[in-house]
Amino acid sequence: MTQIDDILDRLQGQMPTLDNPEEMVDTIMASLPDVKTVDIQAHALDAQKKPSAMLIALRTITSAAAILLIGLFFYVNQPMKTEAQNAYAYTTDFPRRSTLENMYTRYTQANQPKPISYTQIKRMLYAKN
Repeated sequence: MTQIDDILDRLQGQMPTLDNPEEMVDTIMASLPDVKTVDIQAHALDAQKKPSAMLIALRTITSAAAILLIGLFFYVNQPMKTEAQNAYAYTTDFPRRSTLENMYTRYTQANQPKPISYTQIKRMLYAKN
């Protein structure tokens, strides 16, 4: 057995008593730190945990920039509404049993210019000048 085991066995065999318990209490109380020093140490730890004003401002700015970039991403990648999609509509809206003749007539009708009225021609002439 080790020396510590021997000491523990001897202590278990006898019941220790204190000759002067007040002196022991006084020494324990004297070894405790003052309340003022404990408060100062706790305040110092709290001050270390608080982030600086510059760090808070930097967090706010980066959060706003991230939100703007996400919004810009969605704005740029939204589907475009153009009339180019309608230009090729004749190729997709055929009935299942269409003949080549029907397909050709729809194609030619889609590519024919629309008739222009006299007022539209007049506006086009004056707009060019």
